[in-house]
Order: sequence, then C-alpha cells, then structure tokens
Amino acid sequence: MKVQIKHAIMNPKNGRSFTILPGKDGAIPEERDGKIVSLDMGTYTISLGDIVMVKKKPYKVNHIARSIVGKKLVYTLTTAYLTKASMFVMPMMTGNRRLYMFDTLFVNCFIGVREHENKIALLYRFSGDTTFLRFEQALSKFPGFIDTFDPSPHFVMFVFNIPDKHMDNYVHFLNGEYSQFSPEYKESVLDFHGFGPEGELGQIMFKSTARRLKLEKQLDVFIDEDAELYSIPDENEIFNPEIYI
Repeated sequence: MKVQIKHAIMNPKNGRSFTILPGKDGAIPEERDGKIVSLDMGTYTISLGDIVMVKKKPYKVNHIARSIVGKKLVYTLTTAYLTKASMFVMPMMTGNRRLYMFDTLFVNCFIGVREHENKIALLYRFSGDTTFLRFEQALSKFPGFIDTFDPSPHFVMFVFNIPDKHMDNYVHFLNGEYSQFSPEYKESVLDFHGFGPEGELGQIMFKSTARRLKLEKQLDVFIDEDAELYSIPDENEIFNPEIYI
C-alpha cells in the first residue's frame, strides 16, 4: 500500500541548506533561464530571497535545486555554497571537520569580515544546546582567536589570525595557486576533510590529468598542463550579511 505524504516535510541538511519532500499538494517550480526561482507549495510559495523557518532556524533561500533520492523528488534550498576558504583555508587551524561541527551548525568560512581582513572567520548557527555553548567557550581559547560577534540573533562569528607558519600557503590561496601549497599543507587539507588524493581537492592541488581533461571537455577549451585547475577566490570569500541573514 502506497502511503501519501499529506504535508511537505522540511528538514535541515546542514548549516547552509534544508530539504523539502513535497506532500500531496506537490511543489510546482517556476523557472527562469533554466534556474528555479520559486516553489508553489499549494498553500504558500517559497521564492528566492525568502527566509524560511526550518525547525526554528531561519534559512535564507538563494538557490533551489531538485533531485531524485530513492525514487522520491526532493528539493534542496540553499543559502550559500561552501566557500573556497572552507575547503582550503580552514585546515590551517588545528583539528578536523568533526571538531568544528562542519556538517551540522557550521555555516561557512571567510577570509574577511567587518573590520577584520585577511583572517579566518567561522560563521555558525547559534544553538542554546549545552554542547554548542561549551564549543563556543573552547573556540575562544584556540590559538589565534581575536574576536567573536553575533551578525544576528541566530548566528555567531568567530575570528582568528592566519597562523604565521601558513602565511605562504595563504598567499598562494589568494592567488588561486592551489598546486603551490607546501606538500605538508596539502596533506593537512586532505586530513582535515577526511579526503584522499584521488578526490576533487586532491585533484585540484596535485593538478590531476584526469581533472584537466574533464575540464577541457566541459569547457570546450585547451588547458595548459601548467594551469591551475580551480578558479581563483572571489568576493564570496568575504562575509556578506545580505546573503546569509
């Protein structure tokens, strides 16, 4: 017997995204230029730029994507994608993803925020849970900590200095020279995220031939063997409250 979902089910996916499993009324997407700009849920509509409360947490909707998961249609609504700093700069700190609640309350990493430039800034969703409150206290004692502030009642930002030993790697990041990271730091990046050298980050840092050929096919261009295989950091690496709040 097939069970029909009466109401849409919305669940947080991580600090940046939540999912919608449509109910019996379905979800009718409106598209413009090949991008979904709104979802008609029957009794209400979610549009780009809206703030949606999911399990009492606000998510600003800047991207809408659909996919099939286990034969079910699922929509993923996202505030922002992971920054390059989250992948390549955050590992300059000690620990790994698990330590930093990377897949739960962590939102994004930036290299500039408010009056702080060229820093490591970590944005989190605030939680009154005891575990998070202890985590806040622990972060304020981490090496390089310089500031914390609340961009809104629902978010908290922690700011750290770039470790001196990683300044050269940081400059390479700013220039988009991912392959120029020191061998030790390349290993640190992979260890932080729990990835292997054959994954996307490894292919970027080690200039994988397979990735270069794939990009050539996707972009229909010739890519020199000496070229970097990932785009240079842009304005998304600087915290913009209008995107997140």
